[in-house]
Amino acid sequence: MKTKTLLKTVAVAGGVLCAAKGLDDRIETTEYKIKSKKTGRGFNGFRIVQVSDYHCDSVPGLIDEIRALKPDIIASTGDLVHDSGSYMPGVRLMERLMKIAPVYSVTGNHDLWRADYHELEKELDALGVKTLHNECEFLTRGGDEIRIAGIDDPFSRDKSSVEEHMENALAKIPRYEGYTVLLFHRANLMDMLKHRGFDLILAGHMHGGQFRLPWGTGVCEPRSSWGSGGRALFPKYFAGMYEGGGTKMIVNRGLGNPMIIPRLFNRPEITVVDFVCD
Repeated sequence: MKTKTLLKTVAVAGGVLCAAKGLDDRIETTEYKIKSKKTGRGFNGFRIVQVSDYHCDSVPGLIDEIRALKPDIIASTGDLVHDSGSYMPGVRLMERLMKIAPVYSVTGNHDLWRADYHELEKELDALGVKTLHNECEFLTRGGDEIRIAGIDDPFSRDKSSVEEHMENALAKIPRYEGYTVLLFHRANLMDMLKHRGFDLILAGHMHGGQFRLPWGTGVCEPRSSWGSGGRALFPKYFAGMYEGGGTKMIVNRGLGNPMIIPRLFNRPEITVVDFVCD
């Protein structure tokens, strides 16, 4: 009896500890070093902080964490807001981020699904947020230059429409011999982007697989991607860094949770990208 009681106690304690770890919602900062001769020495030490999939959620400590990281620019890779409810929490977040560093942004599917998206973007424009709609901006530092490009989310669930919207967007981004960082929401579309001449893609959308197995494997992709050609379960691209066709892609797990299903073993994430000159 004593042995059974002990085993039950150990099992209950283990379950409690596992649940506590799995439901840990503290912000996690993930750092990447990017080395490329194409960035030039002028961009040695240049830092991008990426946020994604805020969904107008509450993320305690977010601003203090980002301020402490001292970014040169901040990249917001879509779904700043949800498709329903007030968009003002997203506007207030951008207002505070703009006081830390310039913000470059792209649209996500939930942003574009809003009937009042254009009113939201007017608010962001007034703050100085640069939303990239199938266009580029050039950054110079120490005599060197890189390009920041951004394309709109294809906003459809239909595979053929997604492909058409993607091709139309990409046609507006000219080839460039220098280093290009592409901001794009849907990481699950990496296979359409990896041979297009982009050096680094910063993406989101996948929510880390929404809930993850304890060793880090993402379990499911967002329902908004079902039908667009990806795997609904155990998606190919869900978090971390991937490489293919001369392109690196970093997938941010996101900050908010618009779903009923909790984020399990999947803490909200800030991504830090530091350029290091060879």
